[in-house]
Amino acid sequence: MHRAGEHSDGNRRDLEPCGRDNSLSLRQLLLAGKAAAWSASDGREDPSLEQARALAWEILDGAPTEIIETREPVPVSQEATLIEAPAPTQVSTQRPEFSFDPDIVAVVERINAERDRDHIKEDTRKQLSSQARLFIKATGITDVRNINQGHLKFYKSVLQRLPTSYGKSPKDADRTIDELLARAEDLPEKKVGLSLRTINGHLDRFKLIFQFAKSESITISDTIELGLLRVREEKRNRDKREAFTLPELQQVFRHPIWTGCRSTSRRHERGNIVKADGLYWGPILAGYSGARREEVLGLEPRDVVSVDGIPCYHIRDNMHRGVKTFSSERLVPIHEHLIELGFLRHVDDMRKRGATALFPELIATNDSQSFGDKIYYNWAKALVLQLDGNPRELCFHSFRHYAIAHLKELPEVSEKQRRDLVGHSGGDVHDEQYDVATSMTVMRGVVAKLPRLF
Repeated sequence: MHRAGEHSDGNRRDLEPCGRDNSLSLRQLLLAGKAAAWSASDGREDPSLEQARALAWEILDGAPTEIIETREPVPVSQEATLIEAPAPTQVSTQRPEFSFDPDIVAVVERINAERDRDHIKEDTRKQLSSQARLFIKATGITDVRNINQGHLKFYKSVLQRLPTSYGKSPKDADRTIDELLARAEDLPEKKVGLSLRTINGHLDRFKLIFQFAKSESITISDTIELGLLRVREEKRNRDKREAFTLPELQQVFRHPIWTGCRSTSRRHERGNIVKADGLYWGPILAGYSGARREEVLGLEPRDVVSVDGIPCYHIRDNMHRGVKTFSSERLVPIHEHLIELGFLRHVDDMRKRGATALFPELIATNDSQSFGDKIYYNWAKALVLQLDGNPRELCFHSFRHYAIAHLKELPEVSEKQRRDLVGHSGGDVHDEQYDVATSMTVMRGVVAKLPRLF
């Protein structure tokens, strides 16, 4: 037997003597070890217990003891395992599934928010939003996956029964479908039903909605055939709108809106008040340019500029509306008569007020409106009063046809100059890619050839 400090061989090891102050801990260790071993051996005597007892007493007495390794392993019951090994972490190999809200309004909002659809004009975005709400109002269907051919057929029939003036009033957005259709019941036949072009526009926008939904893996009924619902437009493009004649325009501008009305709320009664707002300026601007309604009524103060010393207005995209095509963006010299009437003073006044539009009273208040809707009633009524009921159904767009037709009769005005004034695209690829814009000096002369309206 080796004493403390001596080396041990393969079957021995030395133990440093411990102090008696550890006796309590050692006794507890001894008892716990005996209990665990006894439980594990199922009542059988552990051959190492004698060694454990001897070792414990020698430690307590301060003397080392010899430990002889036993060859026979002590059987341990599974129930005696005190610490369980942690279960391996399960890593899922299944990829997460992505899904998009199939609500029709939500789909339209994602279309309008998608960055690579910047080419969609603001008016089209508004039309998509108002169309989605009208469809839900008419059919009760909110989930794009539930739309079928029957729903679209019914929706088309609703469009054919709405008043032609639908959407012109801000109140239309809050009216139920029954209220809207009831308003049409007392109207003459020609005042009922949206135009064929408008109906086809609704169907074309549904095509966009369905294509976008499919791109998001939203299931769309494969029985839908929008082509079967389209209506054939009977007139050729050039016959869709009649053109004003100069005598008709001169008669229109004798209305109290331009010569003096009774009050700002009684524009059709003669008086001595001239309110220079969008209803007043818009038709004059169109008569001296052939510009579209939204192009002139949606101008901002910053769109009025001076080029080579010539006052012009720049028709371009702005915060309130876009332009129809790339060729629609253009500079239009301001007719001398407009300057005489004080149009530039009106522009300066709007700038001083910090207005974001030349005619802020016309800014749309809901998604179904566009610039010009707020003058629709008074403008249409003025035509009826001044033109004996307006049998030719002339409208704001008739200004455009008037200007084009008048300039076509003037041999000194080239086709290119006319295109540049009204914003038409070139006749071929060469015109589109290589022609330069007509100078403002020349364009001022072209505008001056449009006769005075009053």
